[in-house]
Amino acid sequence: MNDFDEICSPMAEQAGEWCQIVAERPLSPLESADFEVWLDADAEHRAAFERASFIWRALDGRAAPPELVAMRMDALSALAGQDDTPDPAWWRRPLFRRTGFGALAASLVATMTFALFPPAPASSAVEYATSLGERRVVMLGDGSRLSMDAASEVSVAYSKDRRELELKSGRAKFDVAKDPLKPFTVVAGNKIIVATGTSFSIEMLNGEVNVVLFEGHVAVLNRLTKRPAAIPSGGKLGAADQLLQPGQELSLPDSGFAKLTDVDPGQARSWESGQLSFADEPLAQAVERMNRYSRSKFAVGDAAAAKLQISGVFNSDDVDGFVSGVTEVFPVETVRRGGKVVFVTKK
Repeated sequence: MNDFDEICSPMAEQAGEWCQIVAERPLSPLESADFEVWLDADAEHRAAFERASFIWRALDGRAAPPELVAMRMDALSALAGQDDTPDPAWWRRPLFRRTGFGALAASLVATMTFALFPPAPASSAVEYATSLGERRVVMLGDGSRLSMDAASEVSVAYSKDRRELELKSGRAKFDVAKDPLKPFTVVAGNKIIVATGTSFSIEMLNGEVNVVLFEGHVAVLNRLTKRPAAIPSGGKLGAADQLLQPGQELSLPDSGFAKLTDVDPGQARSWESGQLSFADEPLAQAVERMNRYSRSKFAVGDAAAAKLQISGVFNSDDVDGFVSGVTEVFPVETVRRGGKVVFVTKK
């Protein structure tokens, strides 16, 4: 028994061991089968492996034994409160706290997040943009697929050990090629979304970041604090990335708590085929989405109109159909103000 055996949680230690194996050589068919069985045995195993991969990268990979990766995983979980499990036994021992281990874990958070998310050199970034009404699909160098909505902009910076993107405006869908030791990160506003191999979309809308998960798993962090986004759940706060499941949308405001809702995956992807689907969405949000496709700009003129809940499917190039659909069903009309078509409550 080595010095780490009695202070690491079993799941963290297993994740560290798999991380070392995957990093150093291709898996044999038997190992691949065992790895898949381990991942599927518990919903937490996949998230644990992703955390171990991030820490492995921060600790320069082969220089770090899997036991050290496991110990630091446990330290970060206890420090950041990322899960509901009790603090590991070693964290509660007075000896570790007296010897300043809490300070070590805190410094590790700063070191690890700097290693994972340093700003990419501007010269290495490739900019992709779409104009009004234009959609675009880009195959990235690692085999990942980037699908862009109209009036959207994405910056892509790949290096030897990192895949860093930024959604600067609009909406994009990411189908990520699997590479557990080369995390795929997307910055959107003040949030960072991290994935290894998965499918998700991100939209920036009225200062809010919306993440729809189609398959796999993503971690959602605050860009400034690097701590997980929080969702009120069961009378307490839970980490958003641990609660987000495929077929759900995570809405992340500039400040405050995130909100989780179920979505229809087909409707959530309908913009890729030129349709805009709304399911009980505020008129203000529907208008901002339509503005990506229309040369005539829309706005909402009063609070009552902004809060109207819109449902329906519209062709993205049928602006007149959108206007008539809204004004015929709801107590609003349009007026011209400052060159914009403004929805206002009927008097």
